[in-house]
Amino acid sequence: MADMEIINESITVLRVPIGIQVPASMQEAQDRLLSRFGDVPKAKNLQVVIDNPRSALIFAITGKAPESDEDWQQIPAEAYAGTVTLLMLQTTVHDVAHIDEIVVESGHEGQGIGKKLMLKAVEIGHENGITRFDLTSRPDKLAAQALYEKTGFKKRETNNWRFEG
Repeated sequence: MADMEIINESITVLRVPIGIQVPASMQEAQDRLLSRFGDVPKAKNLQVVIDNPRSALIFAITGKAPESDEDWQQIPAEAYAGTVTLLMLQTTVHDVAHIDEIVVESGHEGQGIGKKLMLKAVEIGHENGITRFDLTSRPDKLAAQALYEKTGFKKRETNNWRFEG
């Protein structure tokens, strides 16, 4: 599979195939992984992200790498060790990507999974013509910021604005 990287015999980082039907175990795993952020809503948009060719849902999976859509349906929830979401956008000036929701299961920290997830997101972005990648991080997430620096990201001086409602 082109969108797969084996970290070691037991962990593989790969993109969920576009259009695959979301298995209940994947939904359960994504909700569990995102719960590490604290009070976060459930991952209600998994199918939308998977169906969109300008998005990539990437997982680190323990055990045998899935080779078919059927294999994805058989992966148990506990096999999902980490995740990241890549959103590829076009503006009038840039092809840009936003990296979001990167998280590694606590029992798998320190194994290089976060770095491999980030590098896989950049690789998929490059394959889609992306040369600029953005992400945000809370100031208290020092380990995450160290990871971003290790993977080549540079901190920018900017004002981060949001509108909700």
